[in-house]
Amino acid sequence: IGTPGGDGSPRSLASALMALLELDQSSFIPENQLNMHSLLEKWLQGYKMPRREDYLAGGRWARQSYYDAIFLVAEQILADAEVYFALKNHIQHVRHSTESDDIPQPKELQISRIIESNNDQGVTAEYKESKVMKAVGLAKQRILEADEAGQEAIKELREGESTKWKGERGKACQRAIEFYFKAFDACSKLLDVDKLAFQLDWFKDFWRRNYDALMVKSLYDNVDSNIDHVREWLDLLKKGGEGLSSDPQYFQKSDKHEQDILDEIINAIFFDEKERTFIQADPLVRLLISNPPGLYDFTIISAMGVITEGEKGEELAAAFERLKEKRGVEVIRANTGTARSLEYNAGKIEEAIQLALSKEKKPYGLLGYSQGCANSLTAESMLISGTPLQQEYSKYLVCRQLLFSAANGSMHGVALNIKIPKLIVMCEEAFKYHQGYFSRACIRFVLEALNDMMDSSAFQKFLGGAQSLLPEGCCTFWREAQNKIDVPTCVLRGVLEHHTTPESLEMVSHLLTKQSGSELHDSQVHVYDAVGHPKYLKNRNRDVMLSCDMGGSIQRTHHWSPLEEEVEYVSTTKDKTNFVFHCAKDRHIFPWVDVNARFGVIKYVSDSIGEGEKK
Repeated sequence: IGTPGGDGSPRSLASALMALLELDQSSFIPENQLNMHSLLEKWLQGYKMPRREDYLAGGRWARQSYYDAIFLVAEQILADAEVYFALKNHIQHVRHSTESDDIPQPKELQISRIIESNNDQGVTAEYKESKVMKAVGLAKQRILEADEAGQEAIKELREGESTKWKGERGKACQRAIEFYFKAFDACSKLLDVDKLAFQLDWFKDFWRRNYDALMVKSLYDNVDSNIDHVREWLDLLKKGGEGLSSDPQYFQKSDKHEQDILDEIINAIFFDEKERTFIQADPLVRLLISNPPGLYDFTIISAMGVITEGEKGEELAAAFERLKEKRGVEVIRANTGTARSLEYNAGKIEEAIQLALSKEKKPYGLLGYSQGCANSLTAESMLISGTPLQQEYSKYLVCRQLLFSAANGSMHGVALNIKIPKLIVMCEEAFKYHQGYFSRACIRFVLEALNDMMDSSAFQKFLGGAQSLLPEGCCTFWREAQNKIDVPTCVLRGVLEHHTTPESLEMVSHLLTKQSGSELHDSQVHVYDAVGHPKYLKNRNRDVMLSCDMGGSIQRTHHWSPLEEEVEYVSTTKDKTNFVFHCAKDRHIFPWVDVNARFGVIKYVSDSIGEGEKK
């Protein structure tokens, strides 16, 4: 009802009603023409359908808006249709749990509660010696030992004479790296025992530290290997950031100390001062620990933003190619459409998943960008609540990455939801004023043209796509969603500053600042909305997604960061001079894939260990 996706958009339904009520029946003789108003009022008892002539100049309700009247009827119809929506979802979707069902928790928490509530020393001792608690204790001990060794390694790194790491490390560094690999192994074995262990607070903290550390390492590797224009981009980023050096070509020179380069990268790329301070002091960051060489047994299903060319898109193409060459990870682009509904795009993502699994039954991860995040999560929900075959497909999902997520909507959508009706009403008033100056035929022609436009396929598809950015669209999406509880979710969020804003996004950025009352956004979504869980709806699935949200530090960047060739036509001389779009692309995917591989969520291809090193 009201939209191609079935979400219940009052805007879409109002447009459809206007077209239906003003249906052109001139090809029929008068006695065979239908009175659409009476017919709909008969079908929808209790509703009074507005007549356009009553709202034109000289009409009964000339001072009021015809569109507002139609829109009010559309809202009432959809409100009464809530029962229908509930019944439809109950029939079409498999619900694996009810809202009152307990949410599975990590075994450490379950056992800890049993121990606290049990006075029997024998039972308590038995639980403490269980396989899970031993694995938890070992993982915590290994992390503590590694961090202690890491602090000693930092002293050695700061006192080192080498200006650039060539693979040699001092004894303290080698010892710390060895301890950290033991910690990674202990955490990986804990996940084998308890697949929900990553939701524990201490595990999440260690995971987040590794994700940020791999983010810095990805940037350092790009600088070291002179990938794309990362050196020039970082130099220009440093000028407007919290750079320690005044050298305008700092990253383009090879005589810099490794640790000083890391300091400049951290200060240039991370927005929040507290996060910068924490990351700078972390031994995981300072040691630049790489994953062991080898190929990953993993596939990425990519879903890009609201404006995309689908499977023919070029977003992050070079980074995907480097990932495939280094780790053997294939990327399959979902053939999502521009400004299409969540259900349509989710169906295309499901097709991409089927294609990936038809080639080889490999674990896969969902990579969403902007509205593609909501599309990916909807596809996951459709698989989980679908047929037995669809549910089988969902079992191969192991991780998620959300880039500048618009799954919680955007203030742009909220503002447009207010502005568009005002614009339509203003146009109505202007037409009424000029009604006395134009013929009835001219007025009829204009009204028919407007009806045709608002009832067109393109306009209806656009409304279906825009629905997910509106509060009611987000509410419907998250209310009906079912997501896997054992899938860690990483996010990448950004905040715009004067030196990171493309000229083509300046107006949009200022609009969002005015509309939201805050500058903490990337020009499209607010930094507090771009997270891996629902922000404005509380239900069981919200708690599931919150437990899976591993987070990610806020970066100095803009919403179009993954794009390059796609935005060439709007790039200005200033944008090209500042390398605004020629930024580090690897950071959008490499840290996510590597952190999941580090903790055993992504497995290695058994016969490929060392193959990456050969390459």
